[in-house]
Amino acid sequence: MDMETVIRNLSQMQIQAFFERNAPVTQAQCNTEAERITGEPVHPTVVQGGCSYTFRRSDSALDLGFLQDIEQAYSGFVPHHESVGKVGEVHVYRMNNVGGVAMYLARDQLHANDCLLLKKTLKDYARFFSSAWWNTPQTMKNTDCGKLLQTYDAQLAVLESGLPSRFRQTLNKIRSRLPELFGGDWPMVPNHINLRENNIHVDTTSGSLVGICDWKDTEVSPFGMSLGGFEAMLGIRRVSVGWIYLPNHQALRDVFWAAFKELIQGYDDRVEVARVAGLFLNNGFQDDEHGNTVPAREGTDDLIFLDAVILGNLSQQ
Repeated sequence: MDMETVIRNLSQMQIQAFFERNAPVTQAQCNTEAERITGEPVHPTVVQGGCSYTFRRSDSALDLGFLQDIEQAYSGFVPHHESVGKVGEVHVYRMNNVGGVAMYLARDQLHANDCLLLKKTLKDYARFFSSAWWNTPQTMKNTDCGKLLQTYDAQLAVLESGLPSRFRQTLNKIRSRLPELFGGDWPMVPNHINLRENNIHVDTTSGSLVGICDWKDTEVSPFGMSLGGFEAMLGIRRVSVGWIYLPNHQALRDVFWAAFKELIQGYDDRVEVARVAGLFLNNGFQDDEHGNTVPAREGTDDLIFLDAVILGNLSQQ
């Protein structure tokens, strides 16, 4: 089954599940309301989310004030969000279409000609990340840095004792330097915590990064915590195989870092501390058979991914 068929079937399943959870509101009602707002015929997007059908569930309302801060921090990469009321108990928002297609639908174009277009995507991705360094508003909502440091350190301690011993030295080093990210001279920024290919939109003719979607669960945390997200551009997760890097992933990595360091106008190795900490926190845990969150186990996709990006135990396609 090809990728487009898989995505179409998944989207149909997500739409059905959304309206089952939000009955008596129907898909027809939502379509009618969307047509009233836009003045144009509407149809479901190719890629759907778990909590929305352009509309959102009543318990998933967006924080529009925080989204305005995000739009400023990442100007040009984030859709503008506007509330336009409710249908029943379902929230309705209007957002501009960022354009392009989700990255995993553009792999063939991005990977052609020695990843020529992907190099453009990576340069734009560096511009996306560096934007938060310069443009995060001072008025953005505060976070309790002391509490967040304790939370991160506790989670990393669980991983240090629970992941295979080959990760222990790296985790110990990261934990020892974690307070440096909370010392007041390192920026706190809105970090997207789900930078996967379905949320990254690109132009298939130029490789330009046109937008990042799904900002609902963004967290305020140290700059660099989401930088590990660029690894998603350097390889592919294969079913029953795990993470596989592109043959020229190191050259692609160099393209990203060269652009990033130029845009930041200098380099502080705390970037690497934040990047590695974020990779562990986002990929080091799994749910067990009882629904408990535990350190990832041998053979799981997340551990194979960490082996590759942290320890350099690489697979290539």
